[in-house]
Amino acid sequence: MSQMTDSRGFRTGAAISVLLLGVAALLHVEEATRTASALLVAAIAGAMLLSAATSLRVSLLAYPFRLLRDRGVIGAPAPSHLEPVPGLRLAQVMGGTMLLLGVVAHVRFDADLVAVALVVIVATLQSFLAITAICVACKLYGVVVWFQNRSLPQGSPKIASQKIRMTKGSGRS
Repeated sequence: MSQMTDSRGFRTGAAISVLLLGVAALLHVEEATRTASALLVAAIAGAMLLSAATSLRVSLLAYPFRLLRDRGVIGAPAPSHLEPVPGLRLAQVMGGTMLLLGVVAHVRFDADLVAVALVVIVATLQSFLAITAICVACKLYGVVVWFQNRSLPQGSPKIASQKIRMTKGSGRS
């Protein structure tokens, strides 16, 4: 079994990022606040990339969930709440990269249509995760692993067992 993490934290983080991206969209409407909009989108991208870079141990967007879980308000995850860490890391890398590309498209190339499209794609996927608990990048990762494992010789180890994280009282996210 691969390393797993509680997806509820990332659902919370996804909902928070969608709210913040909505604020960025409202700021983008006014010419005077477009820089603030780009900075907010860049901050969200940075938070997502930090999460991926730290193997999900530092997730600023999921911090409210972790805080509630550590205080005992939210219980330990059910098996259905666990997602493979690599899948969520892929989601964080993809989303953060797309948001940064949107900021670059807006600031450097004045390509607002491209910038808005990238932000809307991320917001849509984050909304889907927050509402349905389905992480599209996690599913994509699962398909890639499935194809990779199919091509291994018979009897080869598929995925090494690792410790499960984000259980109640673990103090890590």
